[in-house]
Amino acid sequence: MVKDFTNPLRERPLPLGSLLSSTAQHLLGGLDDALARAGLAGIRSAHAPLFLVIDPEGTRSSELARRTSMTKQAMGEQVRHLEKLGYVEVVPDPTDGRARLVRLTDSGRQGVEIAESVITRFDAWLDDRLGAETVAELRATLGQILVSEPAEWDAASARNEAAGESPTEGKQTLGDA
Repeated sequence: MVKDFTNPLRERPLPLGSLLSSTAQHLLGGLDDALARAGLAGIRSAHAPLFLVIDPEGTRSSELARRTSMTKQAMGEQVRHLEKLGYVEVVPDPTDGRARLVRLTDSGRQGVEIAESVITRFDAWLDDRLGAETVAELRATLGQILVSEPAEWDAASARNEAAGESPTEGKQTLGDA
């Protein structure tokens, strides 16, 4: 006889992390489509972290890595890739002859403008669909999640269990989806 295998999460609420990840991927897919339609070959939403933190006059690669929580090696690869494609250039730092700055080219700035347009349209749609107050609450809540530490999650779970609260009461489950 073959044992029935079932998803142990089936009776739990839809995992919020999965919903957030899928939502982000949906938005990033729209950004990728917009960049491709604009003819910006090779640039993708995966490069967004660099474009979000680069200073107008340029930024050292090590500082870009720090700002994006990437390793210096990963940032270096991204910079080399985007430089080869013509979206950034690496130039001497005028304040330190040994250092180099990464700065956007005209094509890189065009990519930022397109991304800003996609994000602005998405944000306007969210405000229209959910209401500006709800979107502001959502932003604040997601901000709290981003600055939380996993140890906090364990403590909250223990408090809820001690209070006899069920994590699934009144919530849509995978079995309902």
